Amino acid sequence: MSTSTLRHNLRHCTYDGIAATPIVYLLQPGNFIIAALLVEMFQLPPATYGLIASLPFWGNFAQAFLMPLVNRSYSPKAVSVASSSLQALCWAIMAVMLSFLPIDQPQISGRWFITLFAVSAAVTALTGVSWMSWVQEWVPVRLRGKYFGRRNRLLQVAQILFLVLSGWLIGELSGSIVAFQVVLGSAVVLRVASVLLQRKIHAEIPVNDRAETRIPWRDQVRALLETKPFLWLVSYGAAWGFAASTFGPFYAIFMYKQLGFSVQNVSTLVILSSVGGAVSAPAWGALADRFGNKPVMLFCMIAWQVQNLLWCVLTPENSWLLYGMWSYGGVMGAGFVLSLFNLQLKIIPPHAKTLAISANLAITSLITAMGPIVGGEILQHLLQGNSSPIEVYHQVFLVLPVMALLACLLLTRVHERASSPLSSVVGAMRNIRTLGGVFGLSILVDYVFIKPSPSAKKQKL
Repeated sequence: MSTSTLRHNLRHCTYDGIAATPIVYLLQPGNFIIAALLVEMFQLPPATYGLIASLPFWGNFAQAFLMPLVNRSYSPKAVSVASSSLQALCWAIMAVMLSFLPIDQPQISGRWFITLFAVSAAVTALTGVSWMSWVQEWVPVRLRGKYFGRRNRLLQVAQILFLVLSGWLIGELSGSIVAFQVVLGSAVVLRVASVLLQRKIHAEIPVNDRAETRIPWRDQVRALLETKPFLWLVSYGAAWGFAASTFGPFYAIFMYKQLGFSVQNVSTLVILSSVGGAVSAPAWGALADRFGNKPVMLFCMIAWQVQNLLWCVLTPENSWLLYGMWSYGGVMGAGFVLSLFNLQLKIIPPHAKTLAISANLAITSLITAMGPIVGGEILQHLLQGNSSPIEVYHQVFLVLPVMALLACLLLTRVHERASSPLSSVVGAMRNIRTLGGVFGLSILVDYVFIKPSPSAKKQKL
């Protein structure tokens, strides 16, 4: 690929990500917009909401049985474009259906939401696997940390704009059905634009020329089983996914029901998290390129989950702590997600990449999908007891940080070539200039360290 073509593709890949940002955010289980729609507007019980939050993971599991068949006949780009188009169609139908679903009958509306979200989850799973496999084909390894760090920052900025506008619109229209329809409809329009941008990327290996289509499926499976780092990463992903999904989707419900937060309040928290991720993404990419992805992941996960223990003491009186928690969590979460993405691309066998991505997603999603269902049933049972609701939430919110920290033991078993120990990243974080870059203070820090002092100027003169 020529340099000009590579630049063209990277530019359009960035534009594609920016346009897809709204619908990607809406697809995240437990996001505050869908939580407000399902729980505040349609009054769905915790068990039903937990089931809906688990559907994306069930979709990720189901794609494992489809991708081997689809992969033989269509390129990853073709699958990504087609499934993204179906995703936009599904959410367009959902936006229209909001006008016809009964608000005061959660049993009926709940069944419709389960169906719509299930279809969306199925096509979204194909989108995720095919896009990641496609990107690995043409983005050079040497550029991935730096490029995706910058790309993720722009995506975070796009998400901030989307959240600001969505929170303002929902507030102005008093959380009406029309407000949610406009938000969903805008996400659909932008998703269509992202599909058109994907089509403009000139990078597609013909199906017959791709190595993984020439290698027998059994040999690809054998290669995955022999790749120990991949197996340990799958084990970690399953443990972390279950920990995060069990009660993680109910954070937004806790803020709405127990802390008295409005949609605008929660959107402000998410915006702060996005700002933290946007300003820190390039610095995390540089650290990952220098020290490796695994040590950056470990550092971010430990620092992130230790502060999540504060969820167990939050009350309406000290809810102001959330603003600092979400900003800090956005910084650490950005480093974790970016490093996880790059680590997956680095350790999977190139001749079985689609099968590896598909298998990883299927196994981790099968375990993760159990989390919201179990969490919803437990929470609904506990809320019917004698304990106060806020005490119940404090008890269950202890599960995530404890289980996530224990899961890090599995991550330590993942071998990454040319990576440094965790202590190297900790040492780098002690460096003032690196720390300034992580928190978006690069310009100020460079000015302090690089600008010559008045005495130095006099000496030069």
